[in-house]
Amino acid sequence: MPALARLLAVLVVACGGLTLGGCRHFELEPPEHFVVLDEPERRGFAMRAVNADGVVLAVREVDNDRTGSLTFWVDAIRNRLRTVRGYALLEERPVKAATGEPGHQLRLGRDQGTQTYDYWVTIFVRPPTLLGDGHVLVVEAGGRREEFARVQDELGKAISGFAVR
Repeated sequence: MPALARLLAVLVVACGGLTLGGCRHFELEPPEHFVVLDEPERRGFAMRAVNADGVVLAVREVDNDRTGSLTFWVDAIRNRLRTVRGYALLEERPVKAATGEPGHQLRLGRDQGTQTYDYWVTIFVRPPTLLGDGHVLVVEAGGRREEFARVQDELGKAISGFAVR
């Protein structure tokens, strides 16, 4: 899924940097039949898992030094995905992390050659605390539409169990 990987790399650059190493500011349990990959940071992820059909579930942690709001980050990501990357916005909805933080989910699709891909982007903003800067936590799930449809309920459950720390 090289196009999806390129898109995610562009998002990191557009969002202004990635928090690598150190402690994670989230907890996410991938579906049982997903394998968590070693050294996800090599591809700009804080966590990355994949199933045998190539469907990916991943998390990025982006610094939020300027304390952009959830609305700001949703608008920025939505605009970039639609206007620059050519994704069609299929649906969007407010969501809540398992720990109660408000978030927002974008559900997008894109045709690439003869294949159609689905891509969910779920955004949470962790505000700055006395112990450190804030972060934007971006949970991404994507894959070819047929394979994605088979696991979308499990992905939805995993994302609804996302915990911000």
